[in-house]
Amino acid sequence: MESNSPLIIKRSSEFLSLKQTGKRYWPTKWLLLNYQKNSVGQLRFGVTASRKVGSAVVRNKLKRWSREYFRASLMAGKSIEADINIIFKPMDANFYKGLPYEEFIKSMDRGLDVVRKNI
Repeated sequence: MESNSPLIIKRSSEFLSLKQTGKRYWPTKWLLLNYQKNSVGQLRFGVTASRKVGSAVVRNKLKRWSREYFRASLMAGKSIEADINIIFKPMDANFYKGLPYEEFIKSMDRGLDVVRKNI
């Protein structure tokens, strides 16, 4: 695996373990980060977006944005040895549809700063 692409958390057991033993941080009312230090020595992340978040198109957009965010941060040399689950909370209809990319980036930056300090 290339070092410039983050590893993906796919197994249900990994998500559950992160939920039970990890820490939580809410950078905004619509975003929750579950995180914990890992022994892999590399960033691993997963995305949770239930159907209540929006249509498949909207959920896939959020997942794409998340992958791109971590890819860009690794390219910029901002690596972090952690498992992170990005959870998008259900909001009003069309909230995520109208969410600007810049707002997403700002919220993720705020969240990752806290994760870096607490790991």
